[in-house]
Amino acid sequence: MMIRPWAEFETTFPSDQIDSEDEMDILQYPGKFLSETLAEILQGFGCEIVDLIYLHERGWELHFKGGPKGRTVFGMRVTQIDKYLIGLFQTSWFRTTFAPRHPDFVSVVAKLADALAADARFKDVRWFAQEEIHSGIPGALRPIEG
Repeated sequence: MMIRPWAEFETTFPSDQIDSEDEMDILQYPGKFLSETLAEILQGFGCEIVDLIYLHERGWELHFKGGPKGRTVFGMRVTQIDKYLIGLFQTSWFRTTFAPRHPDFVSVVAKLADALAADARFKDVRWFAQEEIHSGIPGALRPIEG
């Protein structure tokens, strides 16, 4: 099974970047509104939002609980380079190392993919594995293969 937990897309959301008065510095990098929207989508299929962390030039990071028992903690990095880029990950070192295709993770990635595909605010969503990001390949339409 191939899992592509990174998605790149455009949105219809206005930019929420905050610049200094002289527009020489970025006071808040974009992605907060998108992160909050993604949190609402995740809550819609039963995830519990743990926190939203501002990472300055690296964007935003959302932590949430999901899975059948609602105890598995996941993370999502949200950043804007050219388009928006989100990456889902398991926060457990054990699962990342020994169960990278854990059913809870596969389920969350698949549900998020379905939600983004069904929502007109997200355009041209393409899914990537870590090594495929910004490689020039067009990306997959679905994050799970096999």
